[in-house]
Amino acid sequence: MEWPLVSIVIPAYNRPHTLQIAIDSVLEQTYPNIEIIICDDSTNNGVQEMLNPYLHSFPQIKYYKNGRNLFLENWHKCFDLASGEYINYLMDDDVFHKEKIEKMIYFFNEFENITLVTSYRQTINESGEFLPPIHATTRLYQETRILDGKMLANVALTRCQNVIGEPTTVLFKKIDLIEKFGVYKGKQYSLINDLAAWLSLLSKGKAVYISEALSYFRLHPNQNNNTLGLNAFSEWLDIMIASREDGFLDTNELYKTALHSYRERIKGYPQFVEDIKRIEKILKTLD
Repeated sequence: MEWPLVSIVIPAYNRPHTLQIAIDSVLEQTYPNIEIIICDDSTNNGVQEMLNPYLHSFPQIKYYKNGRNLFLENWHKCFDLASGEYINYLMDDDVFHKEKIEKMIYFFNEFENITLVTSYRQTINESGEFLPPIHATTRLYQETRILDGKMLANVALTRCQNVIGEPTTVLFKKIDLIEKFGVYKGKQYSLINDLAAWLSLLSKGKAVYISEALSYFRLHPNQNNNTLGLNAFSEWLDIMIASREDGFLDTNELYKTALHSYRERIKGYPQFVEDIKRIEKILKTLD
């Protein structure tokens, strides 16, 4: 079996304690050829101080402290600095299963036209204890499957939920992501920057869904998505509309299902009145 270099890229921000747990989960990987790229957007030196002993002991860890807060540009910086043939983002509050990379690389080596490998992800709390799944993290299939990329994307779009996985969950080839991470059809997404990247990848090939938990998604009050604001949820409607250019939601019925799912999610929130109007206008063209 070949062991191509895999870059684990971490956009860090003010969470040295959970970042240390995340890094340890990478260092424990059974896959032998990994580099770790950490781009630090923190407002203090906590992450840097925690990392100093690691940097002396593990040459595969490369650390960059940003001179100013880059926010989404930090994700792009991580990507650009990665030397690996494969990329796996790792959020600084999430954790890898020790066999994650080895089990995912297998599918790229053994099958053709795979552009994305994901898995079931186990939700955990601040202390690392298992939590019941939330709607988006419920196990999609009871067995591992190779799927048509557009079919998997349509599952997420019609449910208006990122069932594919957070950035931590997915392994992909660097060369396959043409636009910057989180950019889809020229638009930078923030709340669903991961889904934007997944659509770009899934438009080109097949996906693998592994039914066992190969990553652990930490739920806590200070998550990045909780700070973006409810208004960013409109990105779902934007990406549904844009996705049709790539052949997603390719029937009127699928498109209607996606639009109705989004409308159900925003129902009762006055700030989405304009989105409701947009949906009604689109639905009239589909009748």
